[in-house]
Amino acid sequence: MESNVNRLELEAPFSLSKSKSFVLLWFTTVVSSLSLSMFMFIQSWYVVETLSMEASLGIILVSLTIMRMVSMIIGGVAADKGSPTKIMALSDLSLAILMFALAAFFLLFIDVPIWVLAINAAFFGIAGGMFEPSRDALIPKIVREDHLTRANSLLQGAIQISLFTGPLLAGVMITYFSYNIVLLLIGSCLCLSGISVFFIKWKKEEQQKDENQPFKRQLMEGFTYTWTSPLLRSLFMMTVVVNFFISGPLLMGLPIFVEGVLHGSSVGFSFVQGGLTLGMVLGSVLIGVMNPQRKRGAYALYLIALQGIGMLLFSQAPSIMAAVCIIIFIGMLNPGVNVPLISLVQSYSSYEKVGRVMSLIRTGSLGLIPFSYAATSILLGIGMGIEVIMAWSSLPLIISVAVLYFAYPILRDVD
Repeated sequence: MESNVNRLELEAPFSLSKSKSFVLLWFTTVVSSLSLSMFMFIQSWYVVETLSMEASLGIILVSLTIMRMVSMIIGGVAADKGSPTKIMALSDLSLAILMFALAAFFLLFIDVPIWVLAINAAFFGIAGGMFEPSRDALIPKIVREDHLTRANSLLQGAIQISLFTGPLLAGVMITYFSYNIVLLLIGSCLCLSGISVFFIKWKKEEQQKDENQPFKRQLMEGFTYTWTSPLLRSLFMMTVVVNFFISGPLLMGLPIFVEGVLHGSSVGFSFVQGGLTLGMVLGSVLIGVMNPQRKRGAYALYLIALQGIGMLLFSQAPSIMAAVCIIIFIGMLNPGVNVPLISLVQSYSSYEKVGRVMSLIRTGSLGLIPFSYAATSILLGIGMGIEVIMAWSSLPLIISVAVLYFAYPILRDVD
């Protein structure tokens, strides 16, 4: 009976706002993203402001990032093998326990040791990394295919807003409350989110034959399936190229560019950083309203080329105001690229492998971000200006579009 109800809910025409399952998924996504951004801010601020151990901050960030990458790969297999809702609930509830445990350390110790923060960050990365693959695998199971682009745009917009407001909210709360009180509040919200996940109804398929296969074999099947599919391989390569040539030069280079090239203050940097976030939010709203259903691969390629042109223009910005205008444009293009790509993966991946494919693509792009930062740091270290690095980084973006356009015809033709 429950299975029939689930199918009727999926097959009947509906708007996303009236879908209880999607609203709950949106809510849990917001809470998860807020908790991540607030947690990172709280730990970073505590290490810098209270412990005065700025040089050790990298240990915490590396611990979280590496363990999150490993967890995402495992989470992709688990999402295909088991119940995505149970994994998401376990992720949120585990994060809540970590928040309560850390709150206890802040209550018991005058100065929480750096090793405690590093271990907590590692476990946070493990628990948090399980959430995204399950969420990505769950979306096509609760949303009709013609609603995928709009659903992903709403989720990406929520994530961007959460990542922007999380540090602001955490900063205000720390001003009025102690660290342990703030952590307890975050943990309570995660508990509510974890419980809410159980009320998401999703389309359950019959048990697949490969569900009883060993974990290693299922993981290798995900790699093989992604790489042998021309479309999925091209989407993977596109995601990797975009993240490598944008993350370091643009995201890491923003404060350096504002201070060293435009000679701006911290206020100027906040305007530029805020402009990037504003652009991402506007882009998410716009892509959700447009809800493109045809030529999504070609659409993403064109926008990547525009991102390259935008970076080139940004590197030549003569003032803070010009930089803000250009960075808003670049920010708007970001969800215009990511949302169609995610929707294509969800639409064209095998139902029982979508979790593994999404986790591999996200892990591949996430894994290259530290290398992008390192490459940018090396170029800065040998005396190359950040504006020169940005300008030259725009060229591979534009060139990669041409290469992918002609090397993978399926990418420019796929709907």
